[in-house]
Amino acid sequence: MPRVSIIVPTFNLARYIGRALESVFGQTYTDYEVIVVDDGSTDNTRDVLALYAGKLRYYHQVNKGVAAARNRGLTQATGELIAYLDADDMWYPGKLERQVAFLDTYKQCRIVHSDTAVIDEKDRVIYSRFNQQTKRAVPQGQCLMTLLRHGHIEHLTVVERRECVERTDGFDERLRGVDDYMRWVLLAIEGVEFGYIDEPLAMYRWRAGQFSHTRPYRQTLVTMFELLLSEKGLQARCGREAADLVRNQLYTVRRDLAYLDRTDGRSRDARRQLLGLIREWPFRAQLYVALLKSVFPSRRSMTSGMSSDRQWKASSPADNTSISQEEPRRSLWR
Repeated sequence: MPRVSIIVPTFNLARYIGRALESVFGQTYTDYEVIVVDDGSTDNTRDVLALYAGKLRYYHQVNKGVAAARNRGLTQATGELIAYLDADDMWYPGKLERQVAFLDTYKQCRIVHSDTAVIDEKDRVIYSRFNQQTKRAVPQGQCLMTLLRHGHIEHLTVVERRECVERTDGFDERLRGVDDYMRWVLLAIEGVEFGYIDEPLAMYRWRAGQFSHTRPYRQTLVTMFELLLSEKGLQARCGREAADLVRNQLYTVRRDLAYLDRTDGRSRDARRQLLGLIREWPFRAQLYVALLKSVFPSRRSMTSGMSSDRQWKASSPADNTSISQEEPRRSLWR
């Protein structure tokens, strides 16, 4: 039985997946299995994967989203350690060796992640050490409060013990784009200790149209934070400070949504969002300023809204409802 299970979800990424897999097969650590879950690809992904017959296990499913694909992979995994790699990302050759050795040395850590390089669609390096160069707060140790402020763990850098999966029931398929973030937070709530290796062990591919810069991403963050406060019982389990931090995060994201609605010409939606915020935070003056701006929108925002509406009508067919992992991606800038 292999010690490490590597889960590779993919959707219409035939042009990249071969290189992702080559980065796996080039690992200096070799006690692993590779599980590829094809989330309903319509390109030649299957043909590309046929070149690796005997080196991986392939599963196909109807398009359900990346969280569902990862969960399908988890049901097939046999290793005591789990690693994740999206089909357009890559690993450096020593990744698994470094992280398996780390977990063997630091038994108290149940999960380890690392810094990452960031490359573009043509493999040009944007950041060689993203966390270090951007001076991001890096979650490590007992890190719940840090994680609630910033979701700075990239799944392609993670190796976790199987017990972590069992403690959180996999990835939440309701949370497109933040399903991994929710998992790390839930592990931190459970008191799991996170390890960190301060060197880039993977290459994250940045592609145009990042999901984190869109309204649906922010709406999903709202859902995640609301679930933490309600379904997951954050305050009862972790105290008032953690719950207040999430409430403030909710405030920020919902205010961002109101701003997006206003600048896109959806003044009525902006007002609805702002009135809800005012009911909860009646003493925050900036909300009243924003509400006035939504009542008397600038000419620029009205023009932006009309342009946005025309673009939506031209580019969004009513039957385009499948959940795509290919476009747009969640980015590191969370």
